[in-house]
Formats: sequence, structure tokens, C-alpha cells
Amino acid sequence: MKKLFIAALLFVGVVSFAQDINQKSTRDQRENLTPEQRNEKHLQKLTSELSLDKKQQEQVKRLLAERSTKAEKFKDAKKDSKVKPTAAEKEAFKKQMETEKAANDAKMKAILNADQYTKWTALKKDHEKDHHEKGDHKGKRDMKSPQERDQAHLQKLTAELNLNADQQKKVSELLSDRSTKMAMLQKSRGDKKPTDAEKAAMKKQMEEGHKANDAKMKSILTAEQYTKWTAIQKEHKDKMNDHRKDKM
Repeated sequence: MKKLFIAALLFVGVVSFAQDINQKSTRDQRENLTPEQRNEKHLQKLTSELSLDKKQQEQVKRLLAERSTKAEKFKDAKKDSKVKPTAAEKEAFKKQMETEKAANDAKMKAILNADQYTKWTALKKDHEKDHHEKGDHKGKRDMKSPQERDQAHLQKLTAELNLNADQQKKVSELLSDRSTKMAMLQKSRGDKKPTDAEKAAMKKQMEEGHKANDAKMKSILTAEQYTKWTAIQKEHKDKMNDHRKDKM
């Protein structure tokens, strides 16, 4: 248990670093890339977003390699133990997580110039805000009602897509309809664990729901707005997949 806990402490900070820069992609998962290949793709994306020079690329590359090594050690340790940590260990874990995050932030600050660091912290802030608003973190969902979440989502879409009054009304109705269907689905599921057949049926139902929602949005938006909306959808889906994989 002690080895697992230490490995977890080491791992959490570098995972936070990876999440902050949002490097993973759905394509990586489909291609089943090695950690080294994923790191290279991550580095390419950071190089593009922050205009890293050769020296900075080498330094960030080492950070990514360090993260991968610690992540593998954590996974191996996790497989060897099923002991639940005590309250004291959880508190120590939380403090160490904050320390590791601060350490990774300091490492990035030492590598980047002032402009790059400002952009990196802004990217990190946007990423964390997006996860908070959409409830991506397990156990960290806000206590807003479905109506309040829909209103916040509408405001975000209005700003990003420049929706007019008529579009806002239609999108609001669409979001409300989606929330109602989701609530009904959750209620029908209850606490009972679904069978494989039920999971397959649920997956098919969700796919059909996504297609229907996509078609409705396409009829509401202009061609330019729809293109931007699909890009936003893809980015959100990638982040969800990234988060799920990080928790594995």
C-alpha cells in the first residue's frame, strides 16, 4: 500500500501537467500509439501552440517522458493493491497533489518565456474552466439545476457562435428538450447495473440522439456557425476521451 501511495503522489502532478496542456487526441487512442509516440504528438501540439524553439522542445520532451515513466509505475502499483487509503493518506495525497501541480507549473515557467507562459496559463485556465462547467471531473459537478446549466450553455454558445435572438430561442428549446430526455434516461436506469444488451441499446439510443440533435442544430445555424459548432463539439469530445483515459 505504501508503494502504491508514493507512486500515486508522484503520478498525480505529471498527470495534471498533461491535462493542463490537453495533449491527447482521439486519434492517438484509435491508433493505439506507444507512450513515446503519444509524447511526440503532444510535443508537436505544444510546439505549434506556444512556438517552442529547439531547446524548449527538448526540455518539454523530458517532462513528457518523466510523466510517462511515473504513469506506468503508478499503473503497475495500482494493479498490485486493492487497499483503500485512509483519511490521513487521502489528506496527504491532496496536499502532495497541490505541491506537484505547483512544481510542474514552476518547471514550465522556467522553460517558457513570459509570453509563452502567459499563453500556457491561459490555456490551462480555459481547460480547467471547461471541465468544471461541463462536470467532467468525477465528484466535482456543480450543484446547478438543469435549467441553470442550460442557460449557462446557451450564453456560451451565444458568445462563441454569435447567435441572434431567434437562434437563441431555438437553441434554448433544444437544450431544454435534451435535458428532459437525459433526466428521463437517468431515472429509467436507476441504481441497477445494466446488462450488456441494455448497454448496447443505450449506446445506440445515444448515437441516434446525437444525430438528431446535430440535424436540429444544423437547421438552426448558418453554414459558418455550424462549422464552428462541430469544431467545438469535437474539441469537447476529445477532452472527454482524454479525461477518461487519464483515469484509467
